[in-house]
Amino acid sequence: MTDEPTTDWQKALAHLEENYKLYIAGVAFILVCVAIGALIRISMVMKEHDVMTRYAEAALVEDPAERLEKYQALVNDAGRWTPEVLYRLGETAIEAGSHETAKEAFERIIASHGASEYAVNATDGLAFLAWNAGDLDEALAGFERLTAQWPNEFVARRKYYDIGQVQEERGDLEAAIAAYRRQGEVFPESSAAQRADQALERLRNDHPDLFPEDADQEGMEPVDTEAIAQTPYVSTDAAAAFDAPTEETDSAADAPTEEEDAVVEDVVPEATAGEADDVEQ
Repeated sequence: MTDEPTTDWQKALAHLEENYKLYIAGVAFILVCVAIGALIRISMVMKEHDVMTRYAEAALVEDPAERLEKYQALVNDAGRWTPEVLYRLGETAIEAGSHETAKEAFERIIASHGASEYAVNATDGLAFLAWNAGDLDEALAGFERLTAQWPNEFVARRKYYDIGQVQEERGDLEAAIAAYRRQGEVFPESSAAQRADQALERLRNDHPDLFPEDADQEGMEPVDTEAIAQTPYVSTDAAAAFDAPTEETDSAADAPTEEEDAVVEDVVPEATAGEADDVEQ
């Protein structure tokens, strides 16, 4: 008759002996899971490496049509690179003259990857395609959506010139002028602002009636700045001092001069002598 285990250690050993197959299976399962996880990780790394390699190879292709085919073969396996590959695909499609393919790529970015950094450029691309197709209303809506939704993005800050161009084509010259002026306010040091200034000057020459402020300035008398520059400066306090004589200056003005005193001295003796002759007579 075997002795029953009395301590916890003895009980654990006894349980292990009775269920050793179960424990072995559990350890084996854990090892298999770890191995599978490692293989999946290795597979993902290898796949991402393969995607990056194919992406780089496609970007180096000079012919737009061939490059487009490589992007199309890659885009469904691009993983986290999908938004970027889609945008490059759209750009390349425009370059290759396949505007419908470009439109599909840009729309896919906005629909499935609207929070990505490439949604801004995709919106710009769709507006450009609409403009190129002659759909001015759709182009204008796209550009205005761009400036409203991403006002601080570099692409959006340059779009007011394009908005002005579209408005000109639509025949709304006042809106075009407003857009060109807005371009100078939003991004004054940009080449877009320079082109906007040129457009404003062209419209000013062709349609002076749309610039009433210029007419107001022409009606004003010219200011002789040179004469103003030569005029000595006199402060308001000094001018007041000249215009308001003091009591001391008034008294000085009333007092007789030295010449007047001399005349009085000459006249008084003569008058006194005359009076004396009258008395003797």
